[in-house]
Parts: sequence; C-alpha cells; structure tokens
Amino acid sequence: MKRSLYDGAFSCRLENGLQVLVEERLPSRTVTMGVWVRIGSRDDPDALPGLAHFVEHLLFRGTATRNAEQIAREIDAIGGYLNGATGKEHSLYYTSVPSDGFSLALQLLIDLVQNPRFDEQEIERERKVVLEEIRGHDDDPEQLAYDLFAAGLWKDKHHLCSSVLGSREVIRCVARREIDRQYRLFYQPKNMILVVCGAVEHEKVFAMAKQLADGSPTDVPVTERVTPRMMSGRAFHERSTGQSHIYLGFPGVAAADDSRFPMEVANTVLGGGMSSRLFRIIREELGLAYSIFSDVSCYSDAGTWIIYAATAPETVAEVVGVIRREIDCLNSAGIGSDDIMLAKRKLCGGLVLGSETNYNSMLRLGYAAVSGKKILSLDEVIALLEAVSEKDAWRVLKQHMQEDSMNLAVIGPRTSDVVAIKDLE
Repeated sequence: MKRSLYDGAFSCRLENGLQVLVEERLPSRTVTMGVWVRIGSRDDPDALPGLAHFVEHLLFRGTATRNAEQIAREIDAIGGYLNGATGKEHSLYYTSVPSDGFSLALQLLIDLVQNPRFDEQEIERERKVVLEEIRGHDDDPEQLAYDLFAAGLWKDKHHLCSSVLGSREVIRCVARREIDRQYRLFYQPKNMILVVCGAVEHEKVFAMAKQLADGSPTDVPVTERVTPRMMSGRAFHERSTGQSHIYLGFPGVAAADDSRFPMEVANTVLGGGMSSRLFRIIREELGLAYSIFSDVSCYSDAGTWIIYAATAPETVAEVVGVIRREIDCLNSAGIGSDDIMLAKRKLCGGLVLGSETNYNSMLRLGYAAVSGKKILSLDEVIALLEAVSEKDAWRVLKQHMQEDSMNLAVIGPRTSDVVAIKDLE
C-alpha cells in the first residue's frame, strides 16, 4: 500500500514485507539507492563478534548469477559507484549512478542482497581482506582507544560494547554454515528497507521493486534485541601512545525520542564545532588539544552523549578538569540565548547543505526507517530544531550530564597526571 510521507516522498510496503521509500528529486541527473538491513554488530552471536560485518563483505563476492568481477564491471559500465557499510544496528548496501543507469543498478543491488553465493573459495579470499582491515584498525590509536572505551560503556557485556569488525580469531575460523545461518535469519524482506532518492518516479520504483524482490513473507522470527544499560565508572588503559585519549560518556536518548532535538542543540553548544565552548577553550585558548569534540549517538533503544579529547599525557588531568568545569558551568548557569541561536543556525545550515545530495537524502531516510524514527521532511526537522528553547536545551543537559552517571576512560601512558584524577584506577 502506497502512502505519501511528505511532498515528493512516498512509502510502500510490498506483500513480502519489504519497505520501499522513494524521494523524487527530478531536477537531479543521478540516483542513489540503498538497501538497509536491520542487522549490525549488536546482533552478532555471542561467540562470533564481527559476523555481521563479514557477511556484508561476502555479499559483494558474488551472487547466483554474477561473480565479483562481473558485479564490478557492471557498475563501472554505467558509471556508478557501489559500496557497503556495517554499523552497530544496521548493514547498508548502496549505489549512486547516472539516472539512465537506474534500472540496471537496482537490479544489481537487489541481486546482491537477495542471492549471495557464499562460495567457499570466495569466503577464504575475503577472510584475508577483513583480517587486513582489522590490522589497519588496530594500528590506529584513536580507533583502538574508542574500542577500549566502548568495551566498558554498557552493562553485562552488551554487544554494543563490541567492535563492528570483531576479532581476528573469529574471522579466521568462522564457518560457511554459520555465515549462511546468520544471513537467513536476518536478511528477510520484512527486515529490509529499500531507499531510492534522485531522478526517479516513485511508481516506477515500486513496480520494479515488486518485480525484482522475490520471496514471500517468512514466519522465521528475527532475533529480538536486548535493551542496553549504560555503566558509570572510571577506567585507565595503559598504552604506549604519543597522546592520551580521553572519553567521557553520558546516557543519551533513543533515536525516536523527541529529546534528541534539544540534545543536539545543547551538544552543539558544548562541543559540536569550532564555535563550541570546549573547542574554543581547550584548543583555541589553552592549546591543550588538537582534537576535542562532543557527539550524540542514538540507537533504536538507547543512546550516548560522548566527549572526546586527545592531549599530551602530562595534561590529562587539566583537560578533564576543564571539561568538567564547563559542564558544571552550563548545568548551573544555563545556556544563553545567543549560544542557542548560533547552535540552531549551525545545525539547520548543515542539514540544508547536506540535503543537496541524493546520497545524504538516502542516508537520512534510511537511518530514520531502520532505527524506528518517524520519517520527517527536511522542513519538519528544521522546524523542530528551531523550536528548541533555552529551557529545553538546559533541561536535557541537566538530566543527562551528571557526575554520577559519567563513564570516564583514559587510554595512554601512565603518568602521575593520570593517577591524580579522582577515582581513576
């Protein structure tokens, strides 16, 4: 059944359960389309961290009718681009092509996610590729520091603690039967969303999707997720890095929570950009860090509000102290009207600039659908941000950024400066 989402955007759910979203952008000369699957690293089996990411890689290794080389040649032949990504809660397969290549690209994309071959030889080849990706990840101090922080962020060793890439041990030995089982469990039409944005007419997309997306509704239940609970605490991970990496984590909100709008505004004031308080004070005034920011992450059933800084090992305590002081200052004095206005203009301007590309529109629609948010137009999102008041932003800040809920982690060399941080072991 087709329904209008907003002007130029439409939704349809096929009989087999596949949801199709289309945003017509007819002045464009390109089309971007993506298949979103509700499976990410948090859905990996306990003993197989990294399986969702490995499955995503393997889908590009060939289908029942195309091998990996044919897939690459076909997308190149229409001047397009094809790629994939795995997150904590979703896997995404997407392509951008000139508008005259739309039909072939959609056929290729659906074939990719619907008919993987999982050839034994291709699995062995891709093991090596993913192992190299993990090695590269482990060579990056900032990424490795985040993994160590995330590992202690959630209670009961929740799967959100795990790296999306998983472990070398798992990738080396995971068997084809385990790969195939995970695929069949999650890659069902009812668990997938096709998003198309660009120079297309929605009726044509719906008709093609109905023709190409095979299969009837399945009764196989998709594994239910366990809601995560965030931990507070202090941790130190000794590493022989040149810088110390500091993370302060606070509870956030789920993706569909209306508080995400004032939280984004408050976050922008605190550490979201060059005019933010943390950037201005810690980098510009004190010169204590090159990288300093705060960020909000929203999942389908939880969220985090994180502050990150990289600094010299001997200035860790000073940087942590400044961050805490600024949070306390905002909590006690509130956020001024000028700061709120500046933050809202920055956020709304970024949304407008991002909306100029079909790719960003596909990401906005797909992420909303896969995370359970109401799908809003760009103007609706801007209106909700513009409606955020000083009181709204202050309320979420006071509610979420409290000392007793803070999860602080420092990753780097052990110094007296680190040890001096209260309660840090």
